[in-house]
Amino acid sequence: MKIKNVVFYISFLLISSIFSITPLLANEGAQGVVKERMDKFKISKKMMQTIHKSIQNEDFETIEKSATTLYNWSKEMIKYFPEGSDGAPSEASADIWLDPEGFKKAVNNFELASLKLINNSKEKNFDNTVDSFRSLAGTCKGCHQKFRN
Repeated sequence: MKIKNVVFYISFLLISSIFSITPLLANEGAQGVVKERMDKFKISKKMMQTIHKSIQNEDFETIEKSATTLYNWSKEMIKYFPEGSDGAPSEASADIWLDPEGFKKAVNNFELASLKLINNSKEKNFDNTVDSFRSLAGTCKGCHQKFRN
């Protein structure tokens, strides 16, 4: 179990570095849907951090609650990316609108991964919960690499 924990912590540090790339004042100057979108992603980042801490404590109830917040965000995310909302201070890549099906698929992957985390946390299976958290974080990383400047 100790090796799994070490691997988990190292994996989380690598994954969390994805979220740390965001400049501290990224929302400065943002208005309208861009600001709303950035605020939603800040909440998403906080939920991922909460899940990580909750996994350490095997607090499956908090994991489920946070994963549900992420799942709900996945269901509405697309509407926060209307055409033309890619200008500064937004970090959205034009690829979102150039490859809308690819973006929808990436959001769908996030949705499915968050649902899997919800279900695994309900079962209170530590290893499956950790695996599903890693999958969820991977969907974030994949989407950021393709659809974020």
